[in-house]
This record gives sequence, C-alpha cells and structure tokens, in this order.
Amino acid sequence: MHQPLTPQAFGPAINRLSDVMEHSDRLSFCGVRRLARAARVSPSSVSRLMHGQINPSFLLVARITTAVEKATGLTIDPRDIVAEHGEFLTRFTCDLMQCRGCLPEAARDSDGHHNPKFAGVAPGKWVCSRNPEGISERKSA
Repeated sequence: MHQPLTPQAFGPAINRLSDVMEHSDRLSFCGVRRLARAARVSPSSVSRLMHGQINPSFLLVARITTAVEKATGLTIDPRDIVAEHGEFLTRFTCDLMQCRGCLPEAARDSDGHHNPKFAGVAPGKWVCSRNPEGISERKSA
C-alpha cells in the first residue's frame, strides 16, 4: 500500500540578515567575520544563513540576534531576522533598523541600473532584498 506524501510541516525560513547588517556601520564592512566572532559561531554558518543555504537552529539565530543588538544598540526579536515564509514581526527592514527609509544595495545592479524586482518599491517600504514586497504566495495548511 502506497502512503501519500505528507506536506512539509514548516514553510521556508526566509532571512534578512544581510539587509540588517547593511544598516549597521559596524557590520556592513567585514561583517560576516565580525558578526561570527561576536556571536561565537563560525563565519561559514553566518555566510550560509545569509545566502539561504540552511534552515538555522534557534541557538544560531539567538546568538546572531544578540550580536546584532550589541552592534546596533537596538532591541530585536529573532523573528525579525529569520521568519517562516518571511512573515517578520516588523514588516519593513527600515522600520526594524530605525532607518529614515532607504533602498538596499540590491535595488541597483552592478552598473547602477534599477533592479526590476524593486520597481514600484518606495524607499523604506521593502521587506528584504530577496523579496522586496514580501512573500504573498503561501500554501494553505
């Protein structure tokens, strides 16, 4: 007898760590090594998390969040760094980082041209650089 496949229990873990780091003077330059050292984790773990190559453990996210808080002086909930389906507690990165409103480096390509996925996105009103408007397509459970 063939069992039907069970759907994945959890949705994808979307992170905006690189966007948060981009908002910090201390973490925007040599940030991966600096953040890894402050969080007491390996630089490869930080890099893999930033590039969406791992679904991180709570301990990893908690350590990274604590290090980001120390670097920025802000109080940040770990669910504003990594969230299932990208459903962050604070919708916009600039609101989280108390920024007046900007666009991330990803809004422009290497030639300085506007990135099409940021078309119509106002400064300060973007969720994360990979998904500027957030993730709207969520499978029902």
